[in-house]
Amino acid sequence: MRKIRLVPAAVLLLGLLGAFVRRVELRTAFDEAGLPRRGAAVSIALIMLTVLAVVIAVAVAVAARGYETGEGYRRAFPIRGYLTFAVMALIGIAVIVCAVLLIRADTELLGLTGMARWVFVGFLGLCGFGMTTMAYSAYTLRETSFLQLGSVMPALLYCYWMVACYRENAGNPVLLEYCYSCVAFAAGSLGFFYSAGFAFGRKSLTGTLAMNIISIFLLPVAAADPAPLALKVPLILSAVYVTVNTVNLLSVLKVKEKTEN
Repeated sequence: MRKIRLVPAAVLLLGLLGAFVRRVELRTAFDEAGLPRRGAAVSIALIMLTVLAVVIAVAVAVAARGYETGEGYRRAFPIRGYLTFAVMALIGIAVIVCAVLLIRADTELLGLTGMARWVFVGFLGLCGFGMTTMAYSAYTLRETSFLQLGSVMPALLYCYWMVACYRENAGNPVLLEYCYSCVAFAAGSLGFFYSAGFAFGRKSLTGTLAMNIISIFLLPVAAADPAPLALKVPLILSAVYVTVNTVNLLSVLKVKEKTEN
């Protein structure tokens, strides 16, 4: 499996291309009434890129069915270099900074007000905390008491984000305006959920690989949708974080040992 450990990085580049295509789509694929143009080439191109990413994700997950990882989060996602650890820890800190900026900024936030807005900002900050905690555990090979709590925070954030996005667009009949964001948040939530399973002793290798690779592609695409910069940055950083995690996971896979009856 080490031969395909760079596939997540290739999918990330594909996601950045998808983000560019999505920006073009938002500018050119809608008519004066705000309705999508039927058969727009740019929309078809983005659909094809999405299908390609899903096919790659399924292929990698199927190829990994004969492999396994060590027990625990630290053995599944080990970080062997200080530079890699520093980058992943800084990603978590940057996400926390984005949450602080949203607290101080008086900008529209997914139509959320009052307590709902504070819950979202809180989840965003805890997501950054969870990323830093997971990176620390993977680098030091220690599963601290904060690992299980921190590992579920990104999944909760993206689940809440998906619900907020759908709620904001519940009355919008133009699905093309928000469908990629909703699907990206769902994929992000499932990807982090499966990864968190390693911290709880309930790992699913194929599910983790499939959803991680899909989210690596979709999160940058979602970042192309209209939103405050403090929301776009966590999406890109999450895609980078999941990319490194998935590369680490693929690097430590070993062939399953056959058990004798």
